[in-house]
Amino acid sequence: MLKGKSVLLRPIKKSDISYFLKWFNDPEVVQYLDMYLPMTEMSEEKFIEDLGTTRARSDVILVIEVIEGDLTRPIGNCGLHQINAKDQDAIFGIIIGEKDYWSKGYGVEAARLLINYGFQQLNLHRISSAAVAFNERSIKLHRKLGFREEGRLRQAMFKNGQYHDRLEFGILREEWKGL
Repeated sequence: MLKGKSVLLRPIKKSDISYFLKWFNDPEVVQYLDMYLPMTEMSEEKFIEDLGTTRARSDVILVIEVIEGDLTRPIGNCGLHQINAKDQDAIFGIIIGEKDYWSKGYGVEAARLLINYGFQQLNLHRISSAAVAFNERSIKLHRKLGFREEGRLRQAMFKNGQYHDRLEFGILREEWKGL
């Protein structure tokens, strides 16, 4: 578990499936993600089961809980994906699925906790990430965290009936230390 001032990051539990089904089947939420097919309960159960076995070596995915007094409430998840031990790199991703918690700083705090974990505990050298060009909140988050824009894949994502650019970001461990 990773704990900040207003968020807690914890491992996924089977009981989280209901949250994931709600978030990942909400068109307003998934418009910013690579996914486009509806999420089923069976596919999510299999995904969570795989996290405990084969994917455990290549993915760290944690539930973001907001701390409200003595209680916590799941609002999203974040992860380091495709962790590569040889090259010491991973891909960062985050989603705040509870829309009432958008643009309130919870994503930034959760991302800082996870990225710090990646560099300090997993000994990563580089973390990359991406955002669809119309996702201003995500672009702002990446810049606030110190990610550098490394490229633009023109018309790489089809969302909402049209093609959009995907922005590619990266941050190195020494850049993170300097922040």
